[in-house]
Amino acid sequence: MSSQEHPRNLLNNLLQSIYRDPDALESHVRWEIWQSGSPSSPMWHATFYIDDMNYGHYSAPTKGVAQDEAARQAYNNLRREQMARRGY
Repeated sequence: MSSQEHPRNLLNNLLQSIYRDPDALESHVRWEIWQSGSPSSPMWHATFYIDDMNYGHYSAPTKGVAQDEAARQAYNNLRREQMARRGY
C-alpha cells in the first residue's frame, strides 16, 4: 500500500479538501484512542469524530490497526455522504 492509499492519509486529504483552513479542520475533527485489557493482551479502541458525530470506530490488538480501520470507515462514510449530497 502506498502512503497515498494509507487510510489515515486518504482521510486527511479528504478532510483538507473540505475544510481548507487548518484551524477550521482542527475545530471540527477529533480522535478518541484508548486501551483496554491487560498489558500482555491489550485491545486498542479508536473512534473518529466529525462535529461530535462518530464517523468510524474500530478495536484491534494494536493502536495503529485500530486507527487505520477507524480512518477507513470514516473516509468511506464521508465519501458516501458527499455522494448523497451530490445526488449520486
